[in-house]
Amino acid sequence: MRRWLPLLVAFASACAAPTKSIAPPPPAAASVALPAIALTSLDGAPARLDRVLRGRVAVVSLWATWCEACAAEFEALGRLSERAESRGATVIAVAVGEPHDKVADFVKWRGLKYAQLVDEEFRFADALGQRRVPATLIVDGSGRVTFVGGALDETALAALRAALDARVAAR
Repeated sequence: MRRWLPLLVAFASACAAPTKSIAPPPPAAASVALPAIALTSLDGAPARLDRVLRGRVAVVSLWATWCEACAAEFEALGRLSERAESRGATVIAVAVGEPHDKVADFVKWRGLKYAQLVDEEFRFADALGQRRVPATLIVDGSGRVTFVGGALDETALAALRAALDARVAAR
C-alpha cells in the first residue's frame, strides 16, 4: 500500500475540485452504523450496502453523473479498488439522486470497473445526513461509518489506513 499511496494522494490532491453542495455539509460522522437501506445494483437487483461489504473495510464514494469533481476521482478509485482487495478492503461507489438506467449507462460508457450501487431517492444519503458530492465514507469491518469527508484526499486515505490497521490489530 505504501508504494502506491503517494501517487494516489498526489492524484487526488491535484484533481480535487470544490465539493458541490446540494445541502449544507454535515459535520464529520462519529462512528455510526451503516443504514440498512435497500439500494439498487447496476443489474437492477436490490442490495444493502452492509450485506455487500460482508465485514470488509470499505471506501464508499457518493457521486453523481453531473459532478465534475466526482469524475476527477474515477481513475484514482479504480486503482484504489484494485489494490484494496489484497488488504481485505473494497471500494464501492453509490450514485445518488439519479435514475438507475442513467447511472448504469454512464458507468458502462465510462468503463468504471469498481462496484457501483444506486440511491435514486437519496434514502441512503439522507440516513447518513449526507447531501454533497463527491463524498467519501470509510466503513470499518463491523459496518460502522468512521469517517465522512468530501473528495477523496489524504485525510480520507489516513482514515482508511486507520480502519485497516484496527482490523489487523483486532485479529
